[in-house]
Amino acid sequence: MTAVDAAAVGGEPGEVTGGEPPPEITTGEPAPFVFPHDHRDGWEPGAPSLKALGPSAIFGALIPLGVYYLVRRYVGGDAPALAIAGIPAALWVSVEWIRQRRIDPIGAIVLFGFIAGLIASYALGGSAFVLKVRDSAFTSMFGVAILVSHYVGKRPITFYIGRALSAGDDPIRREAFDGLWEMPPARVLFGIINTAWGVGLIIDAAARVLLALVLPTGPFLAVSPVVSGVFLGGLGAFTFWISKWGRNQAESAMDADFPEGAGTVRGMRHYRRINKAAAAVTVPAENPG
Repeated sequence: MTAVDAAAVGGEPGEVTGGEPPPEITTGEPAPFVFPHDHRDGWEPGAPSLKALGPSAIFGALIPLGVYYLVRRYVGGDAPALAIAGIPAALWVSVEWIRQRRIDPIGAIVLFGFIAGLIASYALGGSAFVLKVRDSAFTSMFGVAILVSHYVGKRPITFYIGRALSAGDDPIRREAFDGLWEMPPARVLFGIINTAWGVGLIIDAAARVLLALVLPTGPFLAVSPVVSGVFLGGLGAFTFWISKWGRNQAESAMDADFPEGAGTVRGMRHYRRINKAAAAVTVPAENPG
């Protein structure tokens, strides 16, 4: 309704009393870049915070693994230790399902590893070497699955794990996280993260197999968790760093012509070109006159 119409029905000139809202005034300028976010509190998707990751890491991984290494020497075998250590992992996954109707990814991965190890312990016998490389076999298979998911799945496995840890079961935050996949630069970073985790887990598994060949069982059981901790900690730190770095480059990266081969070296080359272009921009000196 126009101002004239408003006056005709008893309103004051210049007042809109009803009907459709006035049309938006466009200036021909491109819409400003808006990073996906939760409009309620400004939350942005990305690598999960340490605060959000803490409960899953503690109750889903550290406590079950600690129980395993603690009771193994007292129960007289690997299989009983796996069964006992699987109890807190199963409890955590169950509690999270009851509370939030979602499967905790870290707890589920650890629980699956315990179940696979338990089956392997009974199926393959009590060979010391088999027991030492059992975890490495699961780690390497998971690493291969991560790499394959980038090429055969709609999205890589690490995308879904990251979404579960970062956005939880909040539908608005999950939608914002999904919005990252619509951004070509973000797809590049997800591919890089996915490749880093896949290759990193395979190298971790290979390193522990090598240790199993050269170390007796006792020293191996002491060193193996440290090796895995270094690899996983390094991969986690890399994920946090590159996620933050990519967020800082997001606005300028959206103007770049990224290839569809996301997650490749070409994607990183595009990011390097963006950085060089940004560094080459200089502020003109002020005219002293």
